[in-house]
Amino acid sequence: MRNLLLCFMLLFSLSLLTNCGNDDEMEASVTCTDGIQNGDETGIDCGGSCTTCETTVEEDKDNVDQTLDNLVSCSEDVKNGRSVTEIFENFLNMTDGETLNEDWVNDIYAELEEVFDFAKIDESMTFDVGYHAGTHTYNISTGTWTKANNVTDKVVFNFPTSPDATVNNAEFVMDTYIDETVTIDGETMSLPKTMHAVLNIDNAKAVELTLSNITYATNAGFQIPVEVSASLFVDPMNVNVEISRMSDTAFDMSMSFDNDNICDVELASQIELKNDDFENFEMSSFEKANIQVNLGQLSFRTMGDLASLLAMEEPTDSQINSMADFDVFFSDMKIGDIEINDEMETILILYKDSSKENMDSFFERMGTILEDIFG
Repeated sequence: MRNLLLCFMLLFSLSLLTNCGNDDEMEASVTCTDGIQNGDETGIDCGGSCTTCETTVEEDKDNVDQTLDNLVSCSEDVKNGRSVTEIFENFLNMTDGETLNEDWVNDIYAELEEVFDFAKIDESMTFDVGYHAGTHTYNISTGTWTKANNVTDKVVFNFPTSPDATVNNAEFVMDTYIDETVTIDGETMSLPKTMHAVLNIDNAKAVELTLSNITYATNAGFQIPVEVSASLFVDPMNVNVEISRMSDTAFDMSMSFDNDNICDVELASQIELKNDDFENFEMSSFEKANIQVNLGQLSFRTMGDLASLLAMEEPTDSQINSMADFDVFFSDMKIGDIEINDEMETILILYKDSSKENMDSFFERMGTILEDIFG
């Protein structure tokens, strides 16, 4: 069960873990059975797309192993990146799941209330950049904040990234924020429609969030975001999220990760709900659901009745395997299937010659990276 949950975390959530796709390393090794490759009659080892292609099982295994190895390597790059290091290690000091700098962080926040009007946000249920504009600076020596009204179009916070810092080496800037009043579970609140904020550390961009547009839909007094266009930079990773509403009940969703074209991950899903009663949404509300995850040239695709599977509370291994029907492709050629065994503890790739390889080593390495990041 642990590996399956980790698999879903890696494939379906807004995670920072990605796959590296080096074009030279990941070139598919294929044979064109019709002897045609891009118009050339080569006949063997065409190394790319062709009309009819075949790979050996050994080539398939090598391609899968290389892709998963690259995924681990790229995830380690994210773990060792400036953003994770500064936020999780220095600022929060997370160890074994505990935030060791919690008291220090709480003290900084508590002192900020002396110069920042949080009560205005609570009363108006909105955030007004113009009203809160100014530069807020933390004084390391006194442990207090000061505010300068030197800017009128953005909110700036200067602060240290660790208790041991002697200077304010972090700058958080919010220059765009437009929200909308929505109702969820009978509670009225303001949620963002557009937003732009940047966190700079040591004069270099560490995090940037851009919400280009979020559209909320109303049904029976219950509102949810039905269209989203957003991008997130977490050094060294770029993440893009798009949600499009195709009809009252149908949605297309995609998420992509890249690191200057070194990492290449795409998650795409299409869902259709039985109705638009968002207030009473549950896992049995899906009419159709499809998911595809591309890791470079490696692709995992649901080919079965995923909607019915999601409606089941405790599906068996057999039901998961048959109803999700995860197929594995490389360069758009099917090379195998995903098989789940041992009460969802073991995830296998079943190749076309019926040989199997488990993914235990991959999940162990990815689990270690997650633990290193989040404690």
